Amino acid sequence: MTIMVSAGSLAKSNTVQPGTTSAGGVGTYIGSLSGTNGSSSIWNCNYNFSAASSALSATESGSVSLTNSSSASLAFALTISIPTQASGPMTGLFNGSVSAALITAAGTGGVGSMGQVGFSPLWVATTGTTQVNALFTNWATATRSTPGVTFIGSQSFGGSQPSFAVADFGSPLAITFNFILSAGATASFSTAFAGVGTPVPAPGAIAVLAMAGLGARRRRR
Repeated sequence: MTIMVSAGSLAKSNTVQPGTTSAGGVGTYIGSLSGTNGSSSIWNCNYNFSAASSALSATESGSVSLTNSSSASLAFALTISIPTQASGPMTGLFNGSVSAALITAAGTGGVGSMGQVGFSPLWVATTGTTQVNALFTNWATATRSTPGVTFIGSQSFGGSQPSFAVADFGSPLAITFNFILSAGATASFSTAFAGVGTPVPAPGAIAVLAMAGLGARRRRR
């Protein structure tokens, strides 16, 4: 699994390995990452995810939080991705969800905010280079003046089993969070994204199937 954090003009990509992997191939990823600008800390990220992938399916779900440890508000793009073994053209069925919250601490007097980056959705899911869907496409800035948590909301698509149709299933499957976070504040997310791929028959195979059907109709006559 890869976690990439962009803060303003600074970006850092980290490939993380599962701490454990179940007999069914589900990996558990728990840890923390940090980013700096020179010798100054600008963000800290904590994650707890489960993920698995194959040639025809992939899933990632869990929680992630990011704290702005700099002295100024920053625009963040946080991407969590998992590769698949998809090969050849495929269509896909997908589902996804996200819950978001702003957390402030006593160190800032409890003052903090979390808002939208221009017209960018808070949550964007992709497969390969294809966008699958976006959630919180237009959301209000959350603010706090005392230490605590402000729940921003929850959104989802595709039902309990992947059902949202997209004309692609590729690699990687990725979630990207876009938000502006004030100094000292924390953005917290619970999220899930899953997809199932179906191979697209080659044109030659479609032609053979069509001819077979035509032959069967002629024999019935």
